[in-house]
Amino acid sequence: MLKRALIVCLLSSAVFVDASLIESYQFVGNGNWSLDAVGSNNQPVGIVQAYVPEGSTVEKAFLYSSKVYGSTDAPSVSFDGIVYDATNFTALGLTNNLQAFRLDVTDQVKNKVGNGSSDRYDFSIDYEIPNSETDGEILAIVYSNPSEMERTIAFLDGFSDQDADVVTFTFDDPMPDPSSPGFEALLSLGIGYGYQPSGQYSQVDINGRRLTTSAGGQDDGVGANGGLITVGGLDDDPSNPSDPYQTDIDGYRYDDELYDLTQGNMIDNTPFISEGITSFTMRTSNPSFDDNIFFMGVNVTAVGDVNSVPEPCSAAFFVIGLTFISLFRRKRK
Repeated sequence: MLKRALIVCLLSSAVFVDASLIESYQFVGNGNWSLDAVGSNNQPVGIVQAYVPEGSTVEKAFLYSSKVYGSTDAPSVSFDGIVYDATNFTALGLTNNLQAFRLDVTDQVKNKVGNGSSDRYDFSIDYEIPNSETDGEILAIVYSNPSEMERTIAFLDGFSDQDADVVTFTFDDPMPDPSSPGFEALLSLGIGYGYQPSGQYSQVDINGRRLTTSAGGQDDGVGANGGLITVGGLDDDPSNPSDPYQTDIDGYRYDDELYDLTQGNMIDNTPFISEGITSFTMRTSNPSFDDNIFFMGVNVTAVGDVNSVPEPCSAAFFVIGLTFISLFRRKRK
């Protein structure tokens, strides 16, 4: 047992080092999410919205900002009247000279939202510095609400491994019938520096089956550097792209980066996930090597875990593990 635990510990340490999309927050309980983005080269940049219904409590709110070619330092952003400079943001990793940044704005959002409302909330992006190198911002919120279904919500962020990133959702119990009333399994992507139609696209596979080959574009921004941002969220349709192998030739509205895994598509209408499974994988890649998938949101009305791995080993336990395995190998000789 000790040997097995030590090997798992060592392997899990490798996982933490190699992953490029890392879970930054997970919620299990009665609640839901709100996702929206905005990008432009104007001052002010625009409005990013939130929907948090009455009777809710904001559990977590992140503001993401996406940078394009140029300085890899975080921008300064005025978010609803409060200025955050580069020192406030956490860098999420560099890929192909593209980088995104994360900022915890839970307290600010909670103070404005209170217990929620039937109306949407407007949050202004007053300015970005430098504007022409900043494609825009995403506001990602998780709220609890006793009137909502129990669900697992996970936010993952980082940088796009353009060859492949793989994320696994594991159910506590086998998955129910996806057609059950109220059952949801949503996937959202946040992508920076994606312009369509131009031959720029990302693709997603669910359990090895193609979901889309047309993710990306300027859905929440403008068609120019400094405004190329999208996230699947408010006002987007979770219906999946009808042709999962079509690229961006029909433009950025063909794929809005919000997907419903309980549905299929026009080519194959069977759901992407099926009754009785205990886990499913989401594989993202960017074959055009010019976009940055820096955010992934997973929202499932079931109890589960995303990228479930053992806790990181302590340094002492790690050293003991290496020593133990070395002695074991000598003994086998």
